[in-house]
Amino acid sequence: MRHFVISLIISFFLLADSSFAQLGGSYSFSVLNIAPTARMAALGNSTNATTGTDVGMAFYNPALSVDSMHQHIMLSYQNYLADINIGYVGYAWKLRKYGTLSGHILYNDFGTFVKTDITGKSYGTFHPSDLIFQISYGQVHPKDDRFTVGGSIKFLYSNYERYIATVFAIDAGAAFHNPEKLFNAAVLIRNAGWNAIPYDNVRSPLPFDIQLGLSKKLAHNPLRFTMVAHNLQQFDITYVNTNLRNKNIDLSTGQVQYEKASFGEKMMRHFNFGAELVFSPNFQLRGGYNYQRRKELSPESGKGSAGFSWGLGIGIKKFTLDYAMVCYFPGLWTSTFTVSKNIQDFKRIKPVNM
Repeated sequence: MRHFVISLIISFFLLADSSFAQLGGSYSFSVLNIAPTARMAALGNSTNATTGTDVGMAFYNPALSVDSMHQHIMLSYQNYLADINIGYVGYAWKLRKYGTLSGHILYNDFGTFVKTDITGKSYGTFHPSDLIFQISYGQVHPKDDRFTVGGSIKFLYSNYERYIATVFAIDAGAAFHNPEKLFNAAVLIRNAGWNAIPYDNVRSPLPFDIQLGLSKKLAHNPLRFTMVAHNLQQFDITYVNTNLRNKNIDLSTGQVQYEKASFGEKMMRHFNFGAELVFSPNFQLRGGYNYQRRKELSPESGKGSAGFSWGLGIGIKKFTLDYAMVCYFPGLWTSTFTVSKNIQDFKRIKPVNM
């Protein structure tokens, strides 16, 4: 299995040149960046370093495929924007002393669309969708159990009426865990790959992303802070909205002058923040703030709660239930429901002979 991770890392360097892309809507397959579980959604996509039994974390960062996930299964449903519905299932298995393997499937359904011709006449419907298959593997470093490394292989099949595309991509990650200090850190490379079959013979770049994540829980306190710095491969990820209503016009030239982002603004676009109140293994409260989401998706005035998220986790009869609400636009919230279970709990208890 060590050769599996090494091969993924080598493949990343071979594919990196074709993976870099400008942001601001110039790449396709953004479904690869969707937070699959309620916990990740509630924390504003601000966690890629926290370990535990959450199999969805292994989907996002393969270095978090750890022994504690053994035989845990996770099901998630997300009522996304408009009529989009997203389903996710993940399962992890410990390979004895060879690490932990996990399998994941994510399905993105865009709903029903009506086919029309240029005159507006209807002639049927179609159902565009995305389907991701992923295998992740993680292993503890043989000389220092505070370090874990991992890799993922993913396949994406996208079907938009007569337009079909397929994508092969890999992730590679490394994580550091210090249980004494209640501190975790991770480095993650996501979505390095290629568009094998492009839409209408036009190849599109993938949402390549290099991330750094930190997680710190306070001693004698239920509060845990999380932070992710994303898209570190490109400093300026700001988007210039040319459709702003309130525009500044240069009176001498008549040209539109768009406000330039400051150094601090460009830096802040890279950070997502989250906080988690871990009262017990059976009850947690969560909140998150996604700065880039707030800046790009909120209107010019009245930003409201755009970019914020919240959620909770509850343990009931050996099931873990998680819920999250995420605000993308003032008054427009999405909901995510997740249930997870250790299937070993289903095993019958052998009777004791008296």
